[in-house]
Amino acid sequence: MKSDKFVTSTWFLSLLIAVSLIVTVSCKMTVNDPNLSSLDTTNLRIEETKIIAEIAFTSEEKSKGLAGRKSIPNGTGMLFYYSESTPKGFWMKGMLFSIDIIWIGQNCTIIKIENDVTPPSSINDKLKIYPAPALTGAVLELNSGQAALLELNIGDRVVYEPSKMGRSLTCSE
Repeated sequence: MKSDKFVTSTWFLSLLIAVSLIVTVSCKMTVNDPNLSSLDTTNLRIEETKIIAEIAFTSEEKSKGLAGRKSIPNGTGMLFYYSESTPKGFWMKGMLFSIDIIWIGQNCTIIKIENDVTPPSSINDKLKIYPAPALTGAVLELNSGQAALLELNIGDRVVYEPSKMGRSLTCSE
């Protein structure tokens, strides 16, 4: 009887240690994943299309953007939000995958679409600047090909839901 309790206790302790190790390893993998972000998010709608977008509010967040990530899931993007200024232009510094750049006017409509913007082929390449059209209020970056696949067009209305952190965004209903 005593040996049965010992075997059961040993087995339970081994199981507990194994589960603890799995949880620890999983947590470390998640924290170091460059595809995960702590940025605020919003659901945005372009006509009838819904997209989950991380929001870059600060200059640091805007400067980093999607740089260093290997990809983002289709149906998601990054929204660069400008409440008091307009962007001068965008570049592909540190980017590892191609994107579509959707320029959103201060009137909450798409004013320009840059399709299949490719990252530099080497760190020695001169960075191309993609100039912002006049009266740009926000910029949405999507995986390359998503603008065409989702049938996004110049003039489409863009609507943002309130952000998860409660920040106020224009272009809401």
